[in-house]
Amino acid sequence: MTTDWYPCGLLNGRPSSPYAVLILNQPINRNALNAVIESASLMICADGGANRLFDYDQEAKNGFKKRLPDAIVGDLDSLSPSVSEHYRARGVQVVKDPDQYSTDFTKCLRWIRDWSIKNKSAFLGPEMDVVVLGGLGGRVDQAFSQIHHLYMAENDTKLLKGRIYLLSEQSLSFVLASSNNLIHLEPGYFAENVGIIPVLGRTLITTTGLEWDVDRWPTEFGGQMSTSNHIRSDKIELSFQGPRPLFTMELHKHLTVTGP
Repeated sequence: MTTDWYPCGLLNGRPSSPYAVLILNQPINRNALNAVIESASLMICADGGANRLFDYDQEAKNGFKKRLPDAIVGDLDSLSPSVSEHYRARGVQVVKDPDQYSTDFTKCLRWIRDWSIKNKSAFLGPEMDVVVLGGLGGRVDQAFSQIHHLYMAENDTKLLKGRIYLLSEQSLSFVLASSNNLIHLEPGYFAENVGIIPVLGRTLITTTGLEWDVDRWPTEFGGQMSTSNHIRSDKIELSFQGPRPLFTMELHKHLTVTGP
């Protein structure tokens, strides 16, 4: 069995599946958000992520696409009162979830999952992909937390029934499927650098379509690791034996501008 991936569709307005955009309280890659905002079926802010979206909206006059979030979800301890008032006045749903045993990230994923089930007729099914706008260039613990949440969502159908992507300052990252993976690419959306990161432990990877292809190559933290490999085909095939690795691709330079 082969799982096909079409990541360029998220960035060019031709997605292969319906998706939601989830904006975390992290510096926003404004050009990347501008690329995914219009075709999203849903847009949610995780608590203080609404502050980030508000700042982005102020740049709409400079060519950025403006869109109201469908909801702001979280414990709301980071949401600016003025930003809350701004969005409430425009009919945006603000949902306070005080659960201290889950993060704002997981609260938003549950909200999106519930919404997709209730509105499945709108997009022909209960499955919805999620594109998370986050940042990996700040605090190390927060960066690892975002990777952790990708794996958590992949393992819990109450959080996600679809695919989840992390769109950060310079990269698009996702957890490879357990089957063979075939990644379809188009020119102009990604630079050449990719990485296959064995987050969960030692695995054997096999690749086709990269500059340095490997066959049943062992990779693990503290051992060998496939980083800074180069795309050499419009189709990359990856398979592995062992825990599911993280795959990350460098965005094309016109998509890598970040905001404050």
